[in-house]
Amino acid sequence: MSLISPLFPIILPVILCAAIGVFWVRFHQPFDHEFVRRIVLWVGAPALIVGTLGKTVISADLLQHVLLASVCMLGFTAIFAALACLLLRIEMRNFLVPLVFGNFGNMGLPLCLFAFGQEGLAIGLGIFLTTTIAHFSFGAAVLSGKAMVKGVLTSPIIYAGILACLLIFNHWSLPLSLQNTLGLLGGLSIPLMLITLGVSLSSLKLQAAGKSVGLGVLRLLVGLAGGFAAVHFLHLEGLERKVVLLQSATPAAVFNYLLAMQYKREPEVVAGMVVSSTLISFISIPILLYFLGV
Repeated sequence: MSLISPLFPIILPVILCAAIGVFWVRFHQPFDHEFVRRIVLWVGAPALIVGTLGKTVISADLLQHVLLASVCMLGFTAIFAALACLLLRIEMRNFLVPLVFGNFGNMGLPLCLFAFGQEGLAIGLGIFLTTTIAHFSFGAAVLSGKAMVKGVLTSPIIYAGILACLLIFNHWSLPLSLQNTLGLLGGLSIPLMLITLGVSLSSLKLQAAGKSVGLGVLRLLVGLAGGFAAVHFLHLEGLERKVVLLQSATPAAVFNYLLAMQYKREPEVVAGMVVSSTLISFISIPILLYFLGV
């Protein structure tokens, strides 16, 4: 018990906040998914990116390392996922994207914050920024069969990332009043992300259970394998290594289900994959955190 108890302050807030979303659905309370999605993507997440990266002591070199590590993590994960699809004869067009893109936002950011503080959150945000761009472009293009340049260029998260990079590379600082405003707006993102995660999990159904659970386990395996490959390839150490590995181990993102439903890529199986990988991650992530010495 003494080995597990230090992890409670990290894992329990995630579980309890997600549980609010579960109970919200159970008590038949209305939840406007589209409004919450827009308020997070258009206001909360951009404010969190600029506000956190703008005030956290993170060097330009470290930010470049984080962005490169994110690309490497996704690249290695995509290679492992593609090989797994070929070996297991899984439809790559339908399941490559859910296997590659974990829940780097709704689950990854709170875990980075609770496990490693503001500096860990800043590194996690760099990963979230890179993976979000890739998900909106590469991920949507794989599922739809066409380039999704417009979707990327209209995302406020992209411009928030550019602004944050300008602040860091030029050693600029925001006025205190604006910094406080961004802190308030960004503060709503993580609770809303977790509550939305709970609502989404409660709404999704585990169908084609055997295939869904198998794919959920595969997502966790290829994600973590991609993370280890990236940190080994780039010789990452310290906090950066820990955050990359933690983000790589996150379950399949709920957004994968929305894309699968939009492009008719076996959404029922993807929904089950999201649910199963998330439930399993409540066991696998504490094990990883213990391995990382948290």
